[in-house]
Order: sequence, then C-alpha cells, then structure tokens
Amino acid sequence: MTEKKFLSCVLTEGILLTVLGLAMLMLPKITTITFGMMICLAFIIYGGYKAINAFLTRHYTRHFILNIILGLILVGVGLFLFTAPMFNLIIITSAIGVYFFLESISTSAFALQNRKTLYFWWANIPVAIMQFLLGLIIIVGLPSTALWIVGILAGINFLITGMILISMFIATKYTYNM
Repeated sequence: MTEKKFLSCVLTEGILLTVLGLAMLMLPKITTITFGMMICLAFIIYGGYKAINAFLTRHYTRHFILNIILGLILVGVGLFLFTAPMFNLIIITSAIGVYFFLESISTSAFALQNRKTLYFWWANIPVAIMQFLLGLIIIVGLPSTALWIVGILAGINFLITGMILISMFIATKYTYNM
C-alpha cells in the first residue's frame, strides 16, 4: 500500500467516525438500546455456539456437560436480557460507572507513584477527579442515565477519534506536500 492510499484510508476512517459519532450524539437513546440488543445477541450466539461445539467435541473433552450447561446459561441470559431491555441497560450502565470509579483510582495511583519520575505528574489528578465525578453521575443518576449514557460516551469517542484522524491526515498532507 502506498502512502497516498494509506493516507486516504486514514481520511476515510476519520470522516466515517466523525459522521457516526455525530449521529450517535444526536440519537443517544437509539445508540444505547441498539448496543444493549447487540450484547444480548452476542450472548445468544456465543452460548449457542458453545453448547453445540461442546456436544460435537464431547468425545475429545472432559466435562463437556459443563460447557453445554454454560452455553445454555449464556443463551438464557441473552434471551432474558433481550426481553428485559431496561434491566440490560441498567447492568451495562452500572458497569460503566464502576469502570470510571476504578479508573479514577488507577489514574490517581499512577500519578502518585510516578511523581518523582514524571514532570507533570499532577496533571493526572484533575483527570482522576473527572473520572470519579463521571462515575458518580452515572451511578447516582440510575436508572435514567441508562437510557443515554452509552450513546453519549460512544458518540464522543467516535467523534474525537474521527477528528484526530482527519487532523493527522491534514497535518501529514501539508507537512510532506502530498
């Protein structure tokens, strides 16, 4: 692949991510519900595969019954979450809130452990505070945050990633006059 083709792929991906990010931000509830349904579908498909695979390979593995049971449990969980979408979204949103709490602890620990090595170690402290506050907003706001938070976070991620890719393309193009 030539550099021009590579750069055009970077630009195309950047534009695609930017457009998708804007769409997700404009329709956060649809994005969140779709995400929840995709997780349900993944549980159902993987559980079905696991159960069928365990049955087909029963002569080669021990405890294949446990894998069949696990596969059926995954299918059952997927079907249950599919029929209870609000419960599904609350679980996903709770996990995201807990993630931000844990990430704030990790960021703080990293900053404090490396304060003698890194020059601007303290810059991680406001980030950790923001992560903690975001986790707090998500958890305290349940169940209403479950309807929009995944769509907003995914949209922001896609939008920023797309804009960075477009910026990298522009900077590279003008730096090397391609």
